[in-house]
Amino acid sequence: MAPSTPLLTVRGSEGLYMVNGPPHFTESTVFPRESGKNCKVCIFSKDGTLFAWGNGENF
Repeated sequence: MAPSTPLLTVRGSEGLYMVNGPPHFTESTVFPRESGKNCKVCIFSKDGTLFAWGNGENF
């Protein structure tokens, strides 16, 4: 089941992480921060309930 608060995925120089959406933007505790800098792709499923990312470590 999708969280009631919208999630925004951030991919930047500090890795990959999610933040809770409005009205307060705070880092999500549901998804632990992926601090690796090798994340090349990330995607939500069409219904928004699943999230996948690739960091090149496991195949």
